Amino acid sequence: MAHENLTIRNLSSIEIIITRVSRFPQPKAPGPQPVTIKNITNIGNLTHNFTSFVAKTLPIPPPAEPSSKAIAENARAFSEEDVSIFLPAFEIMQTEIKINKDEVVRLAFMVGEAKFRADLNSHTPAVHCLSPGTEHNFNAVFHRNHSHLALLSNAALGGWMERLKDETPLSLISIPGTHNTPTCYTALPSVRCQAVGPKQQLENGIRFFDVRCQVDGPNTLTLVHGAFPISLTRFRNLNEVLKDAYSFLDSNPHECIIISLKREGRGDADDAKFAKVLKEGYIDKEASRWHLEDNIPTLGQVRGKAILFRRFTLPSDMQQFGINEFGINAEHWEYNTPDSHTPSRTCRVQDFCEVLEPATINKKVTYVKEHLERSAKPLEPDTTKQLFVNFLSASNFWKVGCWPEKIAEKVNVETKRHLAIDHVAGKEHGDGSTGVVVCDYVGEGGDWELVRLIVTMNGWIRKTR
Repeated sequence: MAHENLTIRNLSSIEIIITRVSRFPQPKAPGPQPVTIKNITNIGNLTHNFTSFVAKTLPIPPPAEPSSKAIAENARAFSEEDVSIFLPAFEIMQTEIKINKDEVVRLAFMVGEAKFRADLNSHTPAVHCLSPGTEHNFNAVFHRNHSHLALLSNAALGGWMERLKDETPLSLISIPGTHNTPTCYTALPSVRCQAVGPKQQLENGIRFFDVRCQVDGPNTLTLVHGAFPISLTRFRNLNEVLKDAYSFLDSNPHECIIISLKREGRGDADDAKFAKVLKEGYIDKEASRWHLEDNIPTLGQVRGKAILFRRFTLPSDMQQFGINEFGINAEHWEYNTPDSHTPSRTCRVQDFCEVLEPATINKKVTYVKEHLERSAKPLEPDTTKQLFVNFLSASNFWKVGCWPEKIAEKVNVETKRHLAIDHVAGKEHGDGSTGVVVCDYVGEGGDWELVRLIVTMNGWIRKTR
């Protein structure tokens, strides 16, 4: 592999200065010892050999890349060089730092007086703070095949909206969301779309919930996905999701949650019945918690509130409910669309969902990227930006390779790569927004990289507003 020059992207709202470049040999993972009478009782060695045997017969993940600690303890630097590379906030810098597959490059950098270090040895290299007490922390995303490093703030995801100004419209904010939010239970493979539940999603930055319900009885909404309940063990009530949302907002009054509600499932109830049960059985009981106007609010108007994103039709006699508006009107967009407006033109949506063959996943990825770039375009003078909604989800019940988890495996990875490397890079920047990005299977195994990359794009707002 030829040496490639490293590109560094500063996805934070503060200036970074690279001060030193060091090079180390790639540490080699230790192999198993031969099994002998002397070490037959060594459990670790037996486990290693057994794992090696299984690896020849079963597809298991490769071992983790060596840690920065392993590099520091087991290697001496090939070379060290003092440099001075300035990385302005949200800028991209082409450097003369060479990347070689046989080496680990260590970057030392500073923010103000605080010192940091990152070893480029894995996709998500750890960034070590060498100055205790500093307010700054960083994450890194390294794409070796592209010789590209993105540095982004490691601010807590649980309260990321607090750092944004009250006057910011929701349409300018990059908002991570989940598709079929509560579908984290044991269920049919085409029904389950999430690895963790709503509470954990909120604590890790999710601020858009996509929830589907069916009417069961005079005052109950049961959680479903399509025609099926979201859990094989028992029926789940909408109250369970709302309880998590209310509890989170009570603890984090500077945040808000957009809650999309849609009627699905079995039964003969129509949208009018759905609207009545939702209002009288759920929202009226906690009316002060909801923003029900049909507009794009500013963040200051909705801090601490749930925002109704209405995907059902209101009855013509809605006046009998004593209201003129009942949430943001998103009652319809074109089915299976790569780009469509709601009738009110308040929202612009990518929801291409019929991925019938694994090969079609590439088309889905293209549509996702195109919609991300539409969201980031600069506003025309005297115009109000639409709320961009970008669904990363798709499925085909009859094809294992097109179940939600399988599609997410590729779409999520490609979306992360796009956000780290290409999103508004080298173009007329606009506002840098991603809009609302609605994901499947985020947080699996503690991986919140996609959410963090979406939230990071809000640094554009802090930089320009």
